[in-house]
Amino acid sequence: MTATDETPQLSGQDDIFQLTKGYYTIRALLALWRLGLLDRAIRGEGLELSAVAAELGTDAGQVRPLLDYLIVRGFLERDEAGAYQLTARGKAAIPYYGYLGTMIGAYEPVTMQLEGLVAGRLTYGRDVTRGYEEMVRGLTALEDNLMGPVADAAQDGSTRVLDLGCGSARMLSRICELNERISGVGVDRNPDSCATARETVARAGLEGRLTIVQADASDLSTVPGDVLAGVDMISVMFLLHEILRQKGRDGVIALLRQISGVIGPGGKLVMVEVSGTTDYTYREKQLFVPEYELLHEYTNQRLAPQPEWEAMIGEAGMKVADIRPVNMCQSFCLVATPVNGTGA
Repeated sequence: MTATDETPQLSGQDDIFQLTKGYYTIRALLALWRLGLLDRAIRGEGLELSAVAAELGTDAGQVRPLLDYLIVRGFLERDEAGAYQLTARGKAAIPYYGYLGTMIGAYEPVTMQLEGLVAGRLTYGRDVTRGYEEMVRGLTALEDNLMGPVADAAQDGSTRVLDLGCGSARMLSRICELNERISGVGVDRNPDSCATARETVARAGLEGRLTIVQADASDLSTVPGDVLAGVDMISVMFLLHEILRQKGRDGVIALLRQISGVIGPGGKLVMVEVSGTTDYTYREKQLFVPEYELLHEYTNQRLAPQPEWEAMIGEAGMKVADIRPVNMCQSFCLVATPVNGTGA
C-alpha cells in the first residue's frame, strides 16, 4: 500500500489544478500576513481598499486583486461599507495562521532552493538558511495553542522555570503571569531571539522575575550556575529535534541527563515535540507531518516518533509521568521526572 491508496482519485488535470489552487491560496494568505493586513482582519478591523493602498504607498488597483482573490477562495468578504473582512472560514483559521510563518514563510528560502539542496550543490547553514524573524513571528502566533498543556504543567508546584530555546519568551512570560510565585529564565543562543525575548519581558512588566540569558540551550554547562540555581522545571519546545540531527541520539540523551541533574528530586521536564513516523501508509492522515519531515531533513533537523523520545527519556534516567495532546501539527507535550529523584 502506498500513501495515496486511500486518497480519493481525481483526474490528472483536476489533481494538478487542486494542488495549484492550494499553492496560490497559501501564497495570497502569506502576502496578507506579511503586509500586516491579516493581523488587522483578525482584530476585526475592516480593510478599506483606498486606505490600505495609501498606507502601502500604492494605488487601489494594485491591492484589489489580492483581496478579491481571497474572496473567491472564501477567506474574505466585503461588508456593507465595502471593506474587506474575514469570513467564517477565515475566522476559523485564526489559531493556525502562524503556520504561514513557520511552515511557509520561514522555509521559503529552503523550498525555493530545494533542487540545489537535493543535488548537493547547496548546503544548509552555508548557502541557504530559514527565515529567523518569520519563524519567531509564526511561533508566537501559534503559542496560544500550546499554552494550555505547558502552562498547566508549570502551575503544578513549580517555582522556577527554565525555558531552553525560549525564542520570543511569550510562553515563559505567560507562565509567570499565571502565578506570581513563579520566576523564570529563558535561554537562547540567538542574540536576536534574546533581544525579542527581553522586549516581551519588558512589555509584561516581569523584569524582576524573568531573566533572559544568551547561551547554548543544547548544553547546560554554558549556562551560568547562578541562573540554574533553584530551577525545578525545564521546558523544551521544538528544540530536541534539532539536537537529534546535529548531535545524534547520544547528544539528546546527554542534554536530558543534564536537565535531570538540574531539576533534581521533585522537579520535572516539560517537552513539546512533533512526532515523526516512518510508516508511509499513515502519513496522509497526519497533519503536516510529511511536509514537516521534508523541511527538517533538508535543514539539519530530524523528527522522531514519540516512542523513540520516550526511550531516550528512559535512557537519560527519567520516567514519563504524563503525555498531553497539543493542538498543533501532530505535537505532544511530555512531562518527565528523574527516576527515584536521582537526577541521573
